[in-house]
Amino acid sequence: MWFTGLAAGAVVVPPALSGCAYDPVTGESVFSLVSEEQEIEIDRQQSPHQFSADYGANDDTRLNRYVSQVGAAITRTSHRPQMPYSFRVLDANHVNAYTFPGGSMAVTRGILVELDSEAELAALLGHEIGHVNARHSAERATKGLLAQAAVGLAAGAVSNENAQSLVAGVGAISATALLAKYSRNNEREADRLGLDYAVAAGANPKGMIELMAMLNTLHDAQPGALQIMFSSHPMSAERVANAREQVQTVYQNQQGRDLGRERYMDYTAALRKERTLIKTLANADLAVSAGEFQQADQALDQARRIRDDDYALWIISAKSNMGQGRSRSAVADLQKAQTLKPTEALPLYMLGANYLDVGEPDAALSAYRQYQLKLPGNPMVDFFIGYSYEQMGQQPPAAEAYRTFLQQVQQGEQAEHAYRQLLAWGYLS
Repeated sequence: MWFTGLAAGAVVVPPALSGCAYDPVTGESVFSLVSEEQEIEIDRQQSPHQFSADYGANDDTRLNRYVSQVGAAITRTSHRPQMPYSFRVLDANHVNAYTFPGGSMAVTRGILVELDSEAELAALLGHEIGHVNARHSAERATKGLLAQAAVGLAAGAVSNENAQSLVAGVGAISATALLAKYSRNNEREADRLGLDYAVAAGANPKGMIELMAMLNTLHDAQPGALQIMFSSHPMSAERVANAREQVQTVYQNQQGRDLGRERYMDYTAALRKERTLIKTLANADLAVSAGEFQQADQALDQARRIRDDDYALWIISAKSNMGQGRSRSAVADLQKAQTLKPTEALPLYMLGANYLDVGEPDAALSAYRQYQLKLPGNPMVDFFIGYSYEQMGQQPPAAEAYRTFLQQVQQGEQAEHAYRQLLAWGYLS
C-alpha cells in the first residue's frame, strides 16, 4: 500500500460535452476535450513527480545542457515551437525516454550509455517531440475523460451522495495513464515526425535506424532491459522498415552528414565511465520489481563495491529492504540517500512509509510534511498525513487530511479507508 502514488496522484481535467482543437500536424480540426493550456497544466502538475520517482536529475550540468541544446534545436523545426519544452537526464538506470504533453522530457542515464552518437540522441528526442506535436497524450486524455463521463452516468444511479462521489472519480487522469502505452499508429507518426524534425535541425537521418537497431539488439540480448520502454513505446518490424525507407528515399542526400559521434562521446564521457554501475543497478531494480530480493541484494552488493555514493543505489536498497520487511535498514538507506541528494523529495516519502511501519507516526508525519513542502501536489501524502494523525490518536487533523485526500482521489484502498473513518467518526452521514 505504501508505494501507491509515488509517481503522481490523480489529475482531473474538467470535462466538456464537446470540444474542438487544431491539429498542428495536419492543419485540421479534431475532437478534443483537452486544450493546449490544459496540456501544459497537466504537464506542470504531473511531470515533477514522475521525474522524482525516476531518481531525479543527473547532477552533470554539462551533460544536461548538451541534451537540452540538442532537443531545443529540434523543437524549433517542429509544428509547435511555442510549447514550453524542457529536457533533463534522469538517474534512472533502465533504458527509457518519455515526454509529458506540455513538452517536459526525460532521458534516463540508462539509455544514454547505450547510444553511440548525437544523431541517435536527436532521433530519440525527435521521436518524443513528435508525440507532443501530434498531441498523443491529449488524445489519450480525451478518451479518459469520455470514460469518466460514462462513469458519471453510472454514478447518477447511486442514491447515496457520498458513494456517488466515490464512483464518479474512476475516470481521473494520472501520470501513469499519460505515460501509458502508445498505439502503433502513435509510434509510427512520432517516428516520422521525429525524423523530419531531427533532419531539419541538421542531424544525420541514419541516427534513427541506428537507434532502432540498438534497441532491438539490446532487447534480444536482455529483454528485461527494455521492459519499461517497450511497454510504453511498442516496437515492431514495421517501424524499423518504415524508418529505413524514409531515410533511404526522402533523406537519401542527408546520409553523408556528420553523425556527431565524437561530440556525443565527449559530453557523455563521465557518464559512460559509470556504465557498469548503471547496468548493475538496473538489474537490481528489475529484481526488486519482480520480488526477487536475494538477487537484488546481490546486485546491490556488487554496485557498492563499484561505488557506494550513488543516490539511486540507496533508494533501490531501501526498496529491497522494504520488500523484505526490514524497515529499520530501509530508514538508514534513505537517510544516506538524503545526504547524497538533499533537494530530492522521494526519500522523505519513503521514510514516512517506514516510520509508520515501525510504529513512529510522529516521525512519519514530519517526513510527509517535509515532502509536501519540497514536492507539493501528490494527494497520497494527504492520506498518509491523515493516517499518521490517526495512529497518533488525533482525530480532528486526521479527518481534515482525509477530507482533503478524498477531494482529489475517490478510488482504491486508501479512499475506502478514509471514507470509512470519516463515516465512523461522524464527519459524514
